[in-house]
Amino acid sequence: MQNVTWQRPVDTSFSAVSSAFEALDLLDHHWPNIKGPRFVKARYACLAALDGRESPEVARERFNDAVVEAQLM
Repeated sequence: MQNVTWQRPVDTSFSAVSSAFEALDLLDHHWPNIKGPRFVKARYACLAALDGRESPEVARERFNDAVVEAQLM
């Protein structure tokens, strides 16, 4: 499992998230009850990035989309 830091963090109402590992922790343990399709894609992309099956930047983009969907900016 690799945890590569993103080039730019994603700002959320909770904190600035700077890696797929941090994003996955927020998605799994601190996310509000708004779990739409972008949440699912973000969670999958973060897991894939940690396993090396997806680029960290794609995971960042998917996580950012989920943040916008849940209005956590």
